[in-house]
Amino acid sequence: MWTISRIDEADYGCEERLPGEPLMLLITLESEDREPIQFEVAEKWIEMQGLEEGDEWPEDIEATEANDDATVNQSEWMENYYRAIQEMDED
Repeated sequence: MWTISRIDEADYGCEERLPGEPLMLLITLESEDREPIQFEVAEKWIEMQGLEEGDEWPEDIEATEANDDATVNQSEWMENYYRAIQEMDED
């Protein structure tokens, strides 16, 4: 089981978000063994799940996302965005 120990706004540094880019949050989870992990998640997804600090992280995220059209659309947008960034880096 993983517990949400912190939710912070992601650090964009000196770069700003691109138009239409979702606001990302930096999520810190702790395992039962107090092992931490961090990753970024769209703020909207966290809100839609109703997750807050101290909550248990959903065990079956894939099934949760599959049932939510808005989350699926946002995931597709992010995949396309990252693909476009990779293509720009290759050029």
